[in-house]
Amino acid sequence: MRREEDGLRTVWRLTIRLTGVMPVVWRTILVQPETKLATLHRYLQAAMGWYGQHLFSFSIGGRAYEIPDREWPTDRKIYDARRYTLARLFPTIPTRFGYLYDFGDQWEHIVEIETAEGAEARKQYPVCVAGAESCPPEDCGGPEGYRDFIAALRDPRHPDHAEVRAWAADRDPADFHPPIATRAMRRVQRRLS
Repeated sequence: MRREEDGLRTVWRLTIRLTGVMPVVWRTILVQPETKLATLHRYLQAAMGWYGQHLFSFSIGGRAYEIPDREWPTDRKIYDARRYTLARLFPTIPTRFGYLYDFGDQWEHIVEIETAEGAEARKQYPVCVAGAESCPPEDCGGPEGYRDFIAALRDPRHPDHAEVRAWAADRDPADFHPPIATRAMRRVQRRLS
């Protein structure tokens, strides 16, 4: 499908899935096609429930889009995520690409741009329209560590149950609410304005 170029305001529907964890953690958000990748990163952090404490990389067409960091020098070519919009990178949709958060824990996400939709006249974007499951806690060791975390949390006889329960506090892994994710994305948007 070709992007709409008729002058009408459109938004793109993106579904983001965190790979390697069960049950599947996913979000569906609506964003403007002019959204820069660095801004999309911040929206994804807010919608997923991450804290944004780690580096990230988008993998699009064999290229890495990141914010260059002097403390993490690399020999590979990096494209500055602050310079590229979704519309510039994806002249046709649907499409999909990768998003990696936290180079240590390796939280891999698949981002699928599904459709272009007419934007509602008075509605603000971005908005989270659907999703399931809360994201894993930061620094729990990636997908494998999260499996161990969930096992300890669910089993009162597990030797790490008390520690994991204290770490998780009142966190319910199955708990997710799109309006809360939308409010978090809007806070990001206000800070960027």
